[in-house]
Amino acid sequence: MIALARGYVYMMTCPMIIRVTQFLSLLEAVLLPHQQRNEPVDKKLFEMYFIYCVAWAFAGLFETDDRQRFFKEILEKIPNAPIPQISAARAANEKETIFDYCVHYETKTWKMWEVPEWQPPKRLIFSQLLIPTSDSIRAEYIMSRIADLPVEKHKERKEFGLKNTLLVGGSGTAKTSVALMFTGRFDSEKMLFKRVNFSSATQPINF
Repeated sequence: MIALARGYVYMMTCPMIIRVTQFLSLLEAVLLPHQQRNEPVDKKLFEMYFIYCVAWAFAGLFETDDRQRFFKEILEKIPNAPIPQISAARAANEKETIFDYCVHYETKTWKMWEVPEWQPPKRLIFSQLLIPTSDSIRAEYIMSRIADLPVEKHKERKEFGLKNTLLVGGSGTAKTSVALMFTGRFDSEKMLFKRVNFSSATQPINF
């Protein structure tokens, strides 16, 4: 699988060790809710999570066409892999792949991402409107799962931190909007947020 993945175009340089680390972190993150509730995870459910994490860790930096190739050329060819059942018509017309699904925690089955109903704010400021999309909710899901992982920074002082998530994409691909929607759900009693803007012209000395 890893050898085949070399023929794909990554949107940024990502060493193999980073991809493997991303996979392990995401797998730990999606299994954490089961661990916290002392719930058993059977073989089929674990394999579904495993496939989900492989897709995002090894192909999350692909554009849509390469993601579709990865799904068809690699994931669909794994014997007895518990992947979402996608019709040929939807795969061709909608370019639907595993990236359009998540493993639903309650039903323990594949579920297509659904965009929640948008509730307009009481005070409408057009330039500040943040409207969720299928891309934003699946990015927020991964960000929230990774952020839930405890990171022990100092064992003796029992200090814990958070794992980080880097959103990658071209200009105008809603990276900032996704981050603002995610941080907008913080509990202000527990978490504060400071926004610092960078651009392609930002130099270390400016920072």
